[in-house]
Amino acid sequence: MPLEAVTQLLRNGVTAADILEESVFWLLDNYQSFTFFQERDLVWTLQTRLTSALKEHRLHYRVFSEHPMLPGQRRSISADLAIVDFHDQVQVAAEFKYEPAHARSDILPQKFPVVQWSDVGKDVRRIRDYVKNGIAATAYAIFIDEAGHFQNHEPPKGSQWIAWHKDVRVLWTEVHAS
Repeated sequence: MPLEAVTQLLRNGVTAADILEESVFWLLDNYQSFTFFQERDLVWTLQTRLTSALKEHRLHYRVFSEHPMLPGQRRSISADLAIVDFHDQVQVAAEFKYEPAHARSDILPQKFPVVQWSDVGKDVRRIRDYVKNGIAATAYAIFIDEAGHFQNHEPPKGSQWIAWHKDVRVLWTEVHAS
């Protein structure tokens, strides 16, 4: 969806969650145009996409990476991406995981697996806490599994596997404030 369409949607009452979803689906639609090596590459690409749309059309949201969300023992727990309104309220928090295809020759074989399945569950629990504690209006945990390495794992409650392109699988979890 072009930036002009995103702006029109916002003028028609589309939420920050809609903006994030549009950006994720844009990424997935254009996935073959990118080469990601790590989660941070994916997050940077999404943050850039979101920031460009918001800046170009002077919309009243800001996008932050590693936005502090919950207090932690050593440092605060932060969301990979957060869309914040002009009152500094987190409208959307998103956690991402990324598992590159294990057959790639541009990543050392000993690096695999990159993601631990237990960490996927932690992200899902964390986004539920963000919403339950009123820290975010909506939260997402999105795991992009480039070659379906984890596709046989049972998704956490409230999550679903989505097949994207030939081998890319996405574990999608979203939580909204009631």
